[in-house]
Amino acid sequence: MKNFSGTCARAERGGVVALEGMRSAAPPGAVLRFADGGRAVLLSHREPKTFALMFDGGEGGERRRTGDGARAVGKTAEASKTEFVWGPSARATRGKIVDAFGEARDGSAMVTGTEDSSKMMREPPSVEERKPITTPLVTGIKAVDLLAPVGRGQCMLVSGEPGTGLSELGLTSIVAQRSTGVRCVYAALGAQASRVDEVAKRLEGDGAMSHTTIVTVDDEPSEAERYAATCTAFAIAEGARALGEDVLLVLDDFTGLVNFTKDMARMAPQLNVAEGTEEQMEEYEGMLISASLAERRRFLGMTLQRVARMNDELKGGSITLMGVMYHPKGAYKKTFKSGVEGAGSGGAVLPSSVESIKGFDSMPAAVQEKLRKALEEKAKAAHVSTADDEFPESAFVQSRPMVEEFMSITDGQVFVDSYDPAKGWIISAKDSVSRIGAPGAAGPFRSLNFLQLRLDLMQSDDMGTFGSAGTEKSKLRSRSEAIRGFLKQKQGEVASLAEQTVGLFAIQKGFANNKTAEEVEDMLAKAVKRATETMREELEYINTNPSSALSEETMTKLETLLRNL
Repeated sequence: MKNFSGTCARAERGGVVALEGMRSAAPPGAVLRFADGGRAVLLSHREPKTFALMFDGGEGGERRRTGDGARAVGKTAEASKTEFVWGPSARATRGKIVDAFGEARDGSAMVTGTEDSSKMMREPPSVEERKPITTPLVTGIKAVDLLAPVGRGQCMLVSGEPGTGLSELGLTSIVAQRSTGVRCVYAALGAQASRVDEVAKRLEGDGAMSHTTIVTVDDEPSEAERYAATCTAFAIAEGARALGEDVLLVLDDFTGLVNFTKDMARMAPQLNVAEGTEEQMEEYEGMLISASLAERRRFLGMTLQRVARMNDELKGGSITLMGVMYHPKGAYKKTFKSGVEGAGSGGAVLPSSVESIKGFDSMPAAVQEKLRKALEEKAKAAHVSTADDEFPESAFVQSRPMVEEFMSITDGQVFVDSYDPAKGWIISAKDSVSRIGAPGAAGPFRSLNFLQLRLDLMQSDDMGTFGSAGTEKSKLRSRSEAIRGFLKQKQGEVASLAEQTVGLFAIQKGFANNKTAEEVEDMLAKAVKRATETMREELEYINTNPSSALSEETMTKLETLLRNL
């Protein structure tokens, strides 16, 4: 069987290479072999180029990133139709930190080719292989579980400004799984990559590292390496899912996916168009959009669609994704003014350098100089927007159009307005939504009409615009304050499903009426303590049967408990 071949035309730092002449039918994830013995993994195609990441191989089959892609320039490589890069065994990586290729940082040999290992890149499950999402994944974060509940097999975007605790939100969700049987994979790809040892120590201290694998990148990684690490994280999660396990995959953050598409556009700029000209449009999933945007959506969709709950014939496992993406400060405030945003633009890929502008060399000198100055101003503006920011994640901010592009291809989003370690996350009731809806929520919440909370908070927020006078509005404002008191959560706290059920019952049955947020918080702390002492079996049942409705007997006991506080 003849392999696909191409010639390396360009190399960049971090071992990223671009090849020409290789047909797009060459499968992503295939091993490329160069005539001089060099190897690479095929990452993606963007006509007329193919992109790959070089790696070094040892005698034991291990793979390590190499920064030397220059040696491949001008050489021919073949993409195998049968040899692929596989991720490591999910079982063997429990409690370990691994790199972009799945190699453990502790030096232990990588186990692969087993029933619990998956290709680094693979086609998403078909519709027939999937199963509807009907089981909740309790994150332990009250504001998420009640305002934008996550179901097992769901793909959720988590977005907020730098400094809103998105990494903490993801880690808390992992800690919440320590007694649920849910396997976890944490991909530290953005700001957290520089403090991965602290993350591992924190998870170890919380008793969560034993069911977690951390995937990270080397120092000064290329965007291709971040993307490869993203795919390895998916592969580990798929390996566990193949065993019938439910897996929580936290991508912190989406940088690898987004920025690798920008790198491809820069290195293969045939779809870039000058401002003011009309780009070719094409139909994509019933929408008429630009060709470059359609291409990017296909690329992003192929990765995100690997998230799924499998049918019973395939053992019924699931992957739930919580993916972090930071948006600019003020992007969702009324005063925000977005002009032409550079990195991460949601429309056509904007040029970032003169090299990425097709036909630049043939342009008149005056036009070239004008473009150079415009790009210099753009670079200065981008630098000023982040230079004074105190948060390390500021370097990984994406534009509002890019965030909204992800909103359109995920199953919902959690929008964090602010974060205080003492009070927890303030989540936007208006902008946060789960498109799976009630089927992905916990059974006790459905028994207590939890959807009303989000509606009440939205109405209360709207009063700031339309006025807050009147008896009904006063009642709504009081209820909103009570709900906010209920949702308060200190850093490091994990709220069990049973604890959240006690609080929701108190809110919905009127026990928090006319109380301040502080009074509600105090009342619920006493109620949970009393319930732990007198309703141990009922609480244990709620925690171990998250899909089950709240029984009449349990509701009666909760009613009595709250009346007797």
